[in-house]
Amino acid sequence: MPETIASQVAALTAILQRMEQRADEDRKALAHDRANAEMTRYAVSAALVDIGHSQAAMVRRLNKIEPITDLVTSVRSKVVGGVMVLGVLGGIAWGGVLFFKEVIVGWFQ
Repeated sequence: MPETIASQVAALTAILQRMEQRADEDRKALAHDRANAEMTRYAVSAALVDIGHSQAAMVRRLNKIEPITDLVTSVRSKVVGGVMVLGVLGGIAWGGVLFFKEVIVGWFQ
């Protein structure tokens, strides 16, 4: 079957129309993908801002809690040290009472 110039032109025109249609579909898909990417970017940015605010709030709360924990730790250390000193003094006193037991009993007779 001999091909004429008209049939070749028609075939090329059909190919160009398909290419143009495909290019239009690709442009629409690209625009849709860009819109989705932009929405995702905004969502991620909002989430990062929320995380930043949450972190700042936690730091503020920790800064408020830190002096209290320091005070409690300090008071606790003082109490423990005081109890230890009282224990040592009590031990010394009890040892003295046991050592001088006969003298002390003699005072009360």
